[in-house]
Amino acid sequence: MSQHDGRPPSADWVAQEMEQMLRESNALIESHDEQLRRLRTAIAQIESERKCACDDRDRAQSVLDALHSAVRQGQELRAARAQSPNPHLHVVPDAEDVSAVPTVPEGGASEAAALPEGNPVVVIDGPRSVTIMKVISTDGQRHWSVQAVTEALGEPREAVRRNRSVLETLCDRGALSRRESSDSDRRGKKKVSYQLAAPWKAA
Repeated sequence: MSQHDGRPPSADWVAQEMEQMLRESNALIESHDEQLRRLRTAIAQIESERKCACDDRDRAQSVLDALHSAVRQGQELRAARAQSPNPHLHVVPDAEDVSAVPTVPEGGASEAAALPEGNPVVVIDGPRSVTIMKVISTDGQRHWSVQAVTEALGEPREAVRRNRSVLETLCDRGALSRRESSDSDRRGKKKVSYQLAAPWKAA
């Protein structure tokens, strides 16, 4: 229905226009309400997923911090052990070999027994070098392999390379003698042993 020119709108026409406006407004409001419900549901879902992600992040950070702390403590413990004699080292000689054990005079200096005679006393410095010399001096006549020294120190197999380096240095200084066997290991390398070569004392 349309309004005629020059005539005031009738009550029926106004009523129909208002009813049409109401229907359109209600439809728009209902559509927007539905969109708002969907948005609120999506926001709640996003907030829930975000909270789970934050919790996972906090737990992962806590585990990572604990792991880094454990690694640092292990490194500090290994460094402290490398800088000092092995606290678990207890080398006990056989009863018949007591005479071959190096004496330990007052003041902490370790000095080998008279074997072998005639050689000048070698001064040994460095806690690891002194500790290894103590082990070898428990049996001055024995030919020690680096594995045997490592086992006597109570250290893991990973310490073999470091102990071999110390033994070679002690040979260079004249405290030990080095002997290669005619036998070879599985890799074809000659077996090497070390023996006390001179009296010694700790610096």
